[in-house]
Amino acid sequence: MSTSIRPDTIIDAAKSMLKLPETRTTVFDRRWKSAFGATPEVCCILWNKIDPNKTMPTGVHPKHLLWALYFLVVYDSEHNSSQMMGKVDEKTYRKWSELFVDAISYLECDVVRFFFSTQSFS
Repeated sequence: MSTSIRPDTIIDAAKSMLKLPETRTTVFDRRWKSAFGATPEVCCILWNKIDPNKTMPTGVHPKHLLWALYFLVVYDSEHNSSQMMGKVDEKTYRKWSELFVDAISYLECDVVRFFFSTQSFS
């Protein structure tokens, strides 16, 4: 049985990577979005739709999703990104980033449909 994660779990995973304020402020939101391109709530939706505990290798962790989102936003070298995301080995960073980027790409229709169903257009 898979379990859903909550925004606080995603935020906790990011604390070793980013200097975030203790509370959610405009500074928190700005730093978060500049690194990951989506709110913690959207990160949870992605995690829950991918269901990595069923679809990915053992050892998967929410930080791995954040690595992939960081890669998609910043598109820096593996060396720089792996150092920014917690001084992890480049090979480990590449493995998990690629797995999540691939999984996210398969959600395109589902996520776009979700986005447009939550927007109101006037």
